[in-house]
Amino acid sequence: MGPALEYQLLGELRALRGDEALELGPAKQRAVLAVLLLNAGRPVPVHQIVDAVWGDEPPENGANVVQKYVAGLRRVLDPDRSPRTPGDLLALTTGGYVLHTGPEAIDADRFQAGLATASTQRKAGQLAEATETLRRSLALWRGEALAGLSGPVFDAARTRLTEAKATAWEKWAEIEVARGNHTGVMPDLVRLVEEFPLREGLRAQLMIALHQDGRQAEALAAFRDAREYFLEEFGAEPGEKMQETHRRILRGEAFYAEPVDPWADSDDIPAPPPSAFIQQYVPPDVTVTTPPPPSWGQPPPSSPPPYSGPFSYSSSSSPFSAQPSSPHSVPPLPPPPKRRFPIGEVLIASLLPILVCSFGSWMYFVYAGLRRRDNRQFAYAAGYALLFVASFTIAMIDPTPVDSPNLSTAETIGFGLFATTALIAAIHGGVVAAHPGDTPRNRVLREQARQFVAFDPARARQLGVGRPDLVRHIDDGGLIDLNHAPGHELARLPGVTPDLAHRIVIARFERPYAQPEELIVRGLLSSRTLHRIGSRLICVPPAPGPVATPWGGHYQQH
Repeated sequence: MGPALEYQLLGELRALRGDEALELGPAKQRAVLAVLLLNAGRPVPVHQIVDAVWGDEPPENGANVVQKYVAGLRRVLDPDRSPRTPGDLLALTTGGYVLHTGPEAIDADRFQAGLATASTQRKAGQLAEATETLRRSLALWRGEALAGLSGPVFDAARTRLTEAKATAWEKWAEIEVARGNHTGVMPDLVRLVEEFPLREGLRAQLMIALHQDGRQAEALAAFRDAREYFLEEFGAEPGEKMQETHRRILRGEAFYAEPVDPWADSDDIPAPPPSAFIQQYVPPDVTVTTPPPPSWGQPPPSSPPPYSGPFSYSSSSSPFSAQPSSPHSVPPLPPPPKRRFPIGEVLIASLLPILVCSFGSWMYFVYAGLRRRDNRQFAYAAGYALLFVASFTIAMIDPTPVDSPNLSTAETIGFGLFATTALIAAIHGGVVAAHPGDTPRNRVLREQARQFVAFDPARARQLGVGRPDLVRHIDDGGLIDLNHAPGHELARLPGVTPDLAHRIVIARFERPYAQPEELIVRGLLSSRTLHRIGSRLICVPPAPGPVATPWGGHYQQH
């Protein structure tokens, strides 16, 4: 029995036995190992491995190729295994291939365990030990996680790990500044703000450190820099945490080691939402406040939680109406926006084939295909173009003599086909135009909504981003939230059957989705289907705390 195997994901993928780095083979074989490590201890179906490694271009004999790479990994990782015998390290089960690893054999697992240990130490008042644990955990990083591996599955895992890294640095800075080590952390904070410019916690800690060092002017300059950055990038002011830090610095207040748990969920301190998204339909003097939408597709609670903002919830009103909490409050919110009927586009699409005698039957569908990025419209355009060519060809088979008062049979058939094509194209075009589908406007709205969710997930849940089943005052461009939308809304997506929608809902109770690409990792969708609907999917983080399950119980969401 040689030294235990160690696997490294926090950088370039590596496997070590003792101090010796193992040769893991070609790139695709390394990718197969990465998929197994991301699901260590759990069977991974072959089709799931194929989707993760090859994406939209799977090999014809995917199962055989995976089997070949697994055999190569067994030779490297388990050289003592007898040939043609089932391996214990990398085993084949009825559910797929499963890689068995030792305790803390994967550096990403040790990193997460270090964060949990540091949290426990901090809550116990062991601040020095907590910072040391965090530094040891962060030292496990050797570069970008899963460096060199591409694809939706690896990108999603890389994003999750990078966010955990940023959170670890933020908590380390909070503890060190609270301990009074403001001088020692400033160089790291300057570097971290450049590396993670969206993390307001790091910017706030840099301001506090500068203030505690007697450099108030530089602390205020750091706030101005942050404000310019957020306004330029998102059209939004910094969040409440930075605003409050700024106010306290202006008042000259001292910052002490306050009894605040820095490990609390970031939703407790909302970050700035992109104003372009929030203020689409809401007057600028109105603060949007709604009771949280029911989590996990459950009915709304019988008694909504208290709220201390400028609008208070009234049980006698509509579930998403806001009423002034005082005589001096601003007026109630306007009704939800109504989508305008595209009368102009419908008229053009309906009249164009008739006005040009079926010659232009295909024109509107080319426009619709380009605008909506929908290949089906190009197929319709090609079909109508072929019908026009066929009509013209038939009419020219037996042209009527110039002095003849009657049309030939071929011309009668051809012109009849002309008229039929024009009529069908007019009706079809009108129907397509009346249902806008995906448009540039929707794509812009979805992108704004994604930025909003990234900055303020708590308010995104309140406003119902990704919840078309709720009455809302916003337009998110047709997003569907995998973590909260009910099954019947998921089943409306192309390629998602009611049974598959039910499985997606059940899977999120076991572990909420962080990225839509996890649907591939969990074997719920193929990469082809996700590529088709992925632009409409979003994963709004669930609220922390107990979440009701369909079976009447609860589990704790962290």
